[in-house]
Amino acid sequence: MHACLIRIFAAALAWGAITGAAQGQTDFPQRNVTLVVPFPPGGSMDALARIVGTRLAAAWGKSVIVENRAGAGGLIGARHVKEAPADGYTLLVTNSALVQGAVSTVAGAPPYDPVRDFAPVMHMTLAPVVFCIDPRLPAGTLAEYVALVKREPGKHSFGSGGVNQTLHLLGAVFNEAAGLDMAHVAFKGDAALVGDIVAGHVSSGFATIATAGPLIAAGKLRPLAVAGPRSPLLPQVPGFEELGYSQLGVVGWFGMFAPAGTPRAVVDKIARQTAGILKTPEVAKRLTEMSLTPTAIGPDEFGRIVARDIGYWDAVIKKVGER
Repeated sequence: MHACLIRIFAAALAWGAITGAAQGQTDFPQRNVTLVVPFPPGGSMDALARIVGTRLAAAWGKSVIVENRAGAGGLIGARHVKEAPADGYTLLVTNSALVQGAVSTVAGAPPYDPVRDFAPVMHMTLAPVVFCIDPRLPAGTLAEYVALVKREPGKHSFGSGGVNQTLHLLGAVFNEAAGLDMAHVAFKGDAALVGDIVAGHVSSGFATIATAGPLIAAGKLRPLAVAGPRSPLLPQVPGFEELGYSQLGVVGWFGMFAPAGTPRAVVDKIARQTAGILKTPEVAKRLTEMSLTPTAIGPDEFGRIVARDIGYWDAVIKKVGER
């Protein structure tokens, strides 16, 4: 009888632990949540995190803190989230730099595996990028710019938001495909990059349309081509594909990740509420004005997108990446 009571008591404790854990997941969050942005304030990624974070805080009744951990092309912030407890209270809002950083780094040793070390939560938006130049340069088209750089070898450069992240790799691919010798200049984010193009410190560079758009509209940047197909956000600017550069057919994205091992119930709750926010007319309108297209793609399909992109960027980095 005594042994039987012990077994019943043990079973009750086990059931209590299971139901308690499930209840804790259902009641998420119980405290403040941090959204880590691995780039400096001022860019479109940072703005997206703050827009979503403000509304998640209102829905949850808990503070949602946006923390910028910039450096190494997004690697520092990503590594911080990877090492955080897998409980949903520390999340990463980033772009495909997460994939590129896992393929190769300057030191040559990947600091994480984007599939093994992160749980995809939400593909938040498309983030198309545009190749811009200093408008004082005597080139009105991509072909004219290529001809100019070839006439003046060693004079022109292209900037990016960090080594071996999206904007750098697209520039390196273009450099090689067009047979150019432009030097690469890395910045901490594309906001700093476009500022230096405007100042005349670098000749050109890729930036998100969200960041470059206002400067393009003001005539301070000259857009020459959009990565991937022509974008409705800049309908007058040709896509690289239509100009014969099929190597530059990729379209960027912004997404949210949790540390691997985060309970699926927590991931699904964050994904549902984030999707609801992205689909509200007010937020969708604001993001469209920022030249971001809301997508609200959930964890499973987002995971497939990440796996697909790993193959693309692996090939690119092996060919043109810096080690």
